[in-house]
Amino acid sequence: MRLVHSFKHRTDRLRYAIRGGIGYARLWLEAKPLTHSLSLVMVGRNDDYMPDFAQRVRIAIEWNLRHLVEEVIFVEWNPPEGRPWLSTGLARDFSRVRCYVVPHAIHLEIARNPSLPLMEYHAKNVGIRRAKSDWVIAGNADVAVAPDAILTIRQGPIEEGRAYTAERMDIEWEVGRKEQLRCRDCVRFKRRVEWTTYGTGDFLMAPRKGWELARGYDESLVRHRIGCDRRGAAQLEAHGHSMRRLGQILHMAHPTSCTEGVRPHHGELASIEGVPYLNGEGWGLGDCHETEVSERVWRLERA
Repeated sequence: MRLVHSFKHRTDRLRYAIRGGIGYARLWLEAKPLTHSLSLVMVGRNDDYMPDFAQRVRIAIEWNLRHLVEEVIFVEWNPPEGRPWLSTGLARDFSRVRCYVVPHAIHLEIARNPSLPLMEYHAKNVGIRRAKSDWVIAGNADVAVAPDAILTIRQGPIEEGRAYTAERMDIEWEVGRKEQLRCRDCVRFKRRVEWTTYGTGDFLMAPRKGWELARGYDESLVRHRIGCDRRGAAQLEAHGHSMRRLGQILHMAHPTSCTEGVRPHHGELASIEGVPYLNGEGWGLGDCHETEVSERVWRLERA
């Protein structure tokens, strides 16, 4: 059995390397325009979840803007007092990034778990609601869409009645790395996180109108983090979107990841029972006032 497992592992790595190498080359050789516009929603805060989080965000944004999406919406949730906002620098350095800052006071209104300083899926709803493109990707801030998925979207058509998830590939990543993603990152992986119908929480793509119909992720979950992604995907399915596998995504491995066996800042587990749910009309903090504090950076405030 050990020999069989070892052979399969080597075969998987070889297939991945061939697929990734060809895909990486095609990204630079083919310039086929997208048939649909795409927005990417990312969330985060300037804390110590990982020591080089800000740099990982920038690398992911650069890659995804270069190869796939028209805009990135970054939602900075409950920024720690005394630390600079990530949003200011991101909006300054990337002309196609818009940022929304959710202050501590609003976080306190919503969160019911002191172990969750970042309400990840409430934050994603903030970005989803404000996206402008035909399609919206709810993604993680340290994830790059892999070449095979990018090429699938470019070749199209992606269909209105579908929602797309992806297989996650953890890739080796040195703390403090400043280099952009390169070919080597597309041909070697550290760990494969097996694909499931409802995804792994790092990537969920659906039409903007579909997200609006579903009203985003379940906002009644105020103590949860794990499983919220699957519940959101099931919600889209309940509103008529068949789930499809798109390809792969590249996750920059870090010691605080769930796949490393460490679970800091993780809340309770949500299930897909009781779907469909119904968020209120103001889902995604749509009832908040937006105050522009610098170019393409807005702070949300209660009206």
